[in-house]
Amino acid sequence: MARHAEVTEQEIIDAGLALEKRGRRPNPGALRKELGDRGGLARIKSIWETYSDNRDDPLYESSKESLTFDSLPTHYADNAQTLIDKVVHAMKQMAIAGYIDAQKLFERRLKSLEAAHEQALEHYKESERSADECLQKLEGELDELQTELDSLAQQNAKLLIENAELRGKLEAVKG
Repeated sequence: MARHAEVTEQEIIDAGLALEKRGRRPNPGALRKELGDRGGLARIKSIWETYSDNRDDPLYESSKESLTFDSLPTHYADNAQTLIDKVVHAMKQMAIAGYIDAQKLFERRLKSLEAAHEQALEHYKESERSADECLQKLEGELDELQTELDSLAQQNAKLLIENAELRGKLEAVKG
């Protein structure tokens, strides 16, 4: 005995149309969520894809007569063709303007990134110079301290020798 579907085809289609109306893409997961987490993903996908494939109708429903653009009256066809040519020209100009605007935006962003990179690079150079100055200063102080250490070591050696001599004299006096 076959199971009854949790959701009807029409409910799936209505859910998809509702998602599109809100500006969202109706994929199987979004449709299932819209249906309150009901229905199988495979069935939802199949029904929505079938509906989507069949609904792609032309923008303007033509009559069933066998009338073509070439069979229109010459004056009407010429005016229509002029209008079509103007629309095509306008769309080409819009595409060119869009490209130019995008190119300018790209160049502004590139200059902004280059400036930020240049500032960061200058900051790193300044930090490196500062670190180099600190190292030179510390090396100078280290040399001074080493000289002082050597001097103190010599004084200490002299004092040890004097101390040893005094002990020797003190032992001689005691003894």
